[in-house]
Amino acid sequence: MTDFSENNGATGNVFRPYAEPVGRNSGVLADLNPLDSLRRLNTSDGEGMRLPVSLDMRSLSDMDIDLDMDELDTTQAAMELAKFAGFRFLTTLVANPFNVAQTLLQVQHLPLAVREERAASNDGTPDPDDPAYYEYLRARHSGRTSRVVRATTDHSGYVDGRPGYELGALDSGKLSVVRKLVGHPTEGVLSVFKGAFTQWTYDMLHLLLQPTLEGALNEALGVYDGSGDAATGALTLVASMVVVGWALSPLELVRTRLVVQAASPIHRKYRGVIHALRTVAREEGGLRALYFSPFHLVPTLVKHTLDAVFRGLGAPAINLIANVDAFDHPTMFACCGLAWRTLSAVVMLPIDTVRTRLQAQPRYTQVKDDFRTCVPLARPYTGMANCLWRVVAEDGRGVKQMRDRASNVGHYGLRGLYPGLSVQVMANFLVFGLGFIGADDDSAF
Repeated sequence: MTDFSENNGATGNVFRPYAEPVGRNSGVLADLNPLDSLRRLNTSDGEGMRLPVSLDMRSLSDMDIDLDMDELDTTQAAMELAKFAGFRFLTTLVANPFNVAQTLLQVQHLPLAVREERAASNDGTPDPDDPAYYEYLRARHSGRTSRVVRATTDHSGYVDGRPGYELGALDSGKLSVVRKLVGHPTEGVLSVFKGAFTQWTYDMLHLLLQPTLEGALNEALGVYDGSGDAATGALTLVASMVVVGWALSPLELVRTRLVVQAASPIHRKYRGVIHALRTVAREEGGLRALYFSPFHLVPTLVKHTLDAVFRGLGAPAINLIANVDAFDHPTMFACCGLAWRTLSAVVMLPIDTVRTRLQAQPRYTQVKDDFRTCVPLARPYTGMANCLWRVVAEDGRGVKQMRDRASNVGHYGLRGLYPGLSVQVMANFLVFGLGFIGADDDSAF
């Protein structure tokens, strides 16, 4: 029979003489039993204050690292997220002036802007009772020659005569729009950053929510364990982007309103993203109307569905349609990618233009303050199809062509649907060219 008294040491329990210590550090976890520690602390001879014999400082350091690993991972993840958020905000600020110019080019009603210029060239100083008179005084004090006129209404319901808070007819160049914004007496440098925080908030929420929802759908449909096919993975990608885009669509509407509204403190309606959300919800039927009204729901679903197809399914579509593999034919695949991005711009820009015009027009159920904009807007549209047809029928020509004609009616064309298309196509070619610089065949694709 085994003498249990001989095994009464630092290696284990006297009632389990043949049990081996369990754990990464042999003999350490047995000495770190919380009940043993409690017993040592309650002894009267003070032995509980000493470290166990088999526990040296190196093993203690290893245990500290193990216990603090979760805390370190959480802290490091939070720091990386903060760095990424800051970098994303800086890139948003850099790109925001051109995004503001693009939005203003999309929403302006060009025939009305040209007609207002003609009226402004014939009228004089506005009435002192008109709020535009203060803009006139400010422009005059700054030494500018642009005059501000009192607005009147023509037989079609359009405002005739340009108020002082409007920019006038904008050319198709984004840099010229930015210069007009900076040089306008009631807009200024800060106007090129309108809606930047709202855009950054939308981007960050989309980056956090869309992969999470896509991962949950893939897990539910068995894409990760191999039971789902490639079509299921593509479906979850499109579905997640559509759902998240629809859920965040009020932020897109608010961003459009903040960009389009006049920056003058006299005429500014929305003070920020939170105030804009509350005001829109209060005056336009609540968030239910923003989410489920066909006026906003249809263009939102169309835009985000096609955007998900063009953004996420480019490589599979090229491989399926053109039968071009990225590794076997990298140059041909890059050319097909350029064609795919150009097709995306041609298809998506008219849809985005129509949706932006619909977002810029309030649908009041109760009105408290008028919505003054820095560019003239068209009469209210009834829906997506009506907006598309009227843009083709009314905004089909450029600024110079409209200025040369006495009448602005019957200018049919597609020009109004494609503001900034040339810039996007040039950017696609630039990205295509940069893809071949400093990269070999193995790393470029």
